Amino acid sequence: MYQYNRVGTTIVGGPYFAVLGAHGGAGTTTVTRFLDPDGSRGSLELTRGQSMPPGYVPVVVARSTAYGMRSAADLLGTWHPSIPRPWLVIVKDAPLAAPKPVTFRRNTLQRRVLGIADVPYLVQLRSADKPDEVLDQKSVQRAASQLRVKLGLSH
Repeated sequence: MYQYNRVGTTIVGGPYFAVLGAHGGAGTTTVTRFLDPDGSRGSLELTRGQSMPPGYVPVVVARSTAYGMRSAADLLGTWHPSIPRPWLVIVKDAPLAAPKPVTFRRNTLQRRVLGIADVPYLVQLRSADKPDEVLDQKSVQRAASQLRVKLGLSH
């Protein structure tokens, strides 16, 4: 059984992630499925205003746009000190270099989060109604595995 130690708390069987979008269309459902592809790891998608379950590691998701990163900055700027610092997952919205505002905000948010992970642009997600439909494709599996490893899960 996997043990994850966070701020003096040992969570057996975790870590468990509570995934929250910084804005609509951030990729929250995709990130939740990437972290918990078969639904057995305990990750869940939170809606705005929903309470953070005890023992869960928060994950904030934002698109790699100026609006997405501004939304992440706004959310993290109001982050309550009693809630553990979150991971920030940035979902690329295009196969291009990040715009300057995105790079600037990414650098300024680094100190407010446990770490920053990136999900690459995956063209397969554009034609899928749900991320589950493309989880069997190699590039999607690779991106999901890399995200899980970055956030401390075994692949």
